[in-house]
Amino acid sequence: MTLMQLAPGAMSQRDLAAAMEVDPSRLVAILNELESEGLAERRRDPADRRRHIVEITEAGAGALRRVDTAVGEAERELFGDLTEAEQAVLRGLLDRVVLDPAAHSCGE
Repeated sequence: MTLMQLAPGAMSQRDLAAAMEVDPSRLVAILNELESEGLAERRRDPADRRRHIVEITEAGAGALRRVDTAVGEAERELFGDLTEAEQAVLRGLLDRVVLDPAAHSCGE
């Protein structure tokens, strides 16, 4: 998800945390891992040394392309028997599914 957010272009670390809706300290751990794998890089903003700019690397862009290809193949396999209209209805229904566990109460 982090690489997808960075694909359009570099952004500040703060803006990235907000876009991903993650705590900035959690994002630091994510970026440390991505940097160690050569998929993203951080640098100081020359205009404001307190600010970090985060950018996807060429290796990160390649990894993202491979993931997109794999997802596309999986979707074609899973939804191949559905018409385009049926796929659109399914995607619309799935978009309405609540993914936040905090939004649910578990009662027995």
